[in-house]
Amino acid sequence: MSSSVFTRLGSSSSSLASRLAYHTFTLFLFSKSDIKTTLIPVSFFSLGAAPLSPTNRVFWIWLHLLHFNLANQVRDPEEDMRNKPWRPLPSGRISLSTARVFRYLMPLVCMVVSLCYSRTIFYASAFFAALVPMYHELHGDAHWLSKNLMNAVGYACFAIGSTLIASNDRSKLDFTGALSIFIISAILATTIQAQDFQDVDGDKSVGRSTLPIAFPNLSRYTLLITLLLWSAYLTCIWEIGGIGSIGFTCLAMVVGLRYYLLRTTKDDEVSYFMYNIWLAVAFSMPGYWRFYKESAAL
Repeated sequence: MSSSVFTRLGSSSSSLASRLAYHTFTLFLFSKSDIKTTLIPVSFFSLGAAPLSPTNRVFWIWLHLLHFNLANQVRDPEEDMRNKPWRPLPSGRISLSTARVFRYLMPLVCMVVSLCYSRTIFYASAFFAALVPMYHELHGDAHWLSKNLMNAVGYACFAIGSTLIASNDRSKLDFTGALSIFIISAILATTIQAQDFQDVDGDKSVGRSTLPIAFPNLSRYTLLITLLLWSAYLTCIWEIGGIGSIGFTCLAMVVGLRYYLLRTTKDDEVSYFMYNIWLAVAFSMPGYWRFYKESAAL
């Protein structure tokens, strides 16, 4: 009898663990594409924009990223069927009706979690929750200008929340944190089109007018110039040394030249990966200044 009970308990525990692993992986697949484009760069940024303290900032960023991804993927699952069939909806891991329930629950979850930290972090989460339907349901991503600006504002929400979580005072940003967020928002507003080159065919099919579609040649040329200008500004304002400045500028030149000279979809995917490396380094520069320059001046 006792052996039978233990067998059933073991089988039940194994089944529960299996279901938990399945659903955890499903959530991961919703946000997989943006881990390297958002989670890692913003985590780098918050590490340097605020004083170090034990945090779970990565979880906060991922939670809001999942919110954004759910809204994106329930809006047009047919597009993912063509371009990303491994995602949870086209692969059949979750039904559209269930995903929609989670899509509308996530803003509440994000805001409740944020309120547990501070009211200021809650305000950042609430603003992000208002921005998401403007971007998706109201088609803010349909035109390159609104798409770039709303991406920049969305990243600012990520940065504000994660930076405050990493701060000793979670109610306000210090000068370095505020300046850093302003700069990264400006960088993203002027360079985020780097993610759109690889998706030109898919964006055309759903009627989006991204910068690479509206200005196919000019957008590649201006991206090269913008990356070089930002590299010069960042290495100056954050007082990066000579070797670091040269290396960062060379990386920007390689990324910009790749976009300008190499124009196949595969080339653009590699270029976008390298752009994210440049972005992660750019996001980490406030940390260099804070821990090596600011601390030395005190």
